[in-house]
Amino acid sequence: MINLLKSENKKYKNSYIITLGLLGMISPLIIIAIGTFIVREDLIIQGVYSWHSFFGRVISFFMMLIGPLLTSFIAISSIYHEYKSHTLENILNSPNSRVKIIFSKVVYVSLMVLALYASVAIVNIICAFLLGFTITEAEIINYSSYIMLAGITNIVIIPLAMLLTLIFKDFIPAMIIVVAGTIPNLAAFHWDKCYLSPFAVPEVIVLRVAGILPEINIIYPLIIITSYLIIFLTLLILYFKYSNQY
Repeated sequence: MINLLKSENKKYKNSYIITLGLLGMISPLIIIAIGTFIVREDLIIQGVYSWHSFFGRVISFFMMLIGPLLTSFIAISSIYHEYKSHTLENILNSPNSRVKIIFSKVVYVSLMVLALYASVAIVNIICAFLLGFTITEAEIINYSSYIMLAGITNIVIIPLAMLLTLIFKDFIPAMIIVVAGTIPNLAAFHWDKCYLSPFAVPEVIVLRVAGILPEINIIYPLIIITSYLIIFLTLLILYFKYSNQY
């Protein structure tokens, strides 16, 4: 498994995926920070120039769109890159079992996604300092925890995105399905059963923990996200193991 993870890391270093993923995660946060600075005087007059208000915009944007889309993009690219580079045949002919191969990809992409979310948490703190917000230790811990929780819960999308790429053997169809599933997140929390969507359940869990959706029983989305993760991961492993990938 370690050798497979090292192999994945080597492939990612030689591709555009890490760079695009990092830029995709960080740039929206910087844009929000610049926009906040531009209207700084108006926000001060309104009494909403605070890290709490800034973070509310950041977490909503990331939870509803950026996080799920970039997580899916990285997962889809990890499979499509093998087709595009014609390296999948070499991998399948290696001594490693197909189960280990696909599982190592899930693990590596999950670690990468968590690292990207950690970078968002760090940049969020830096932006708060640069914008001159009053910062407390409790806010640093809470806001960073919410961002990392968003990363952890979005891992459920990874095996699904990979499975779609294996089925279509192409980037575009898989990404279209992911985008179609993610866009409704903008209005998902207006429905009390929104956690039934695999793309919305991470958002629901984070918003519930943050106290924004107190009316939702946290047990239900936790059961749903665990079920989805088990189902998607099982289907991914079985499909990769028994289907023809040449």
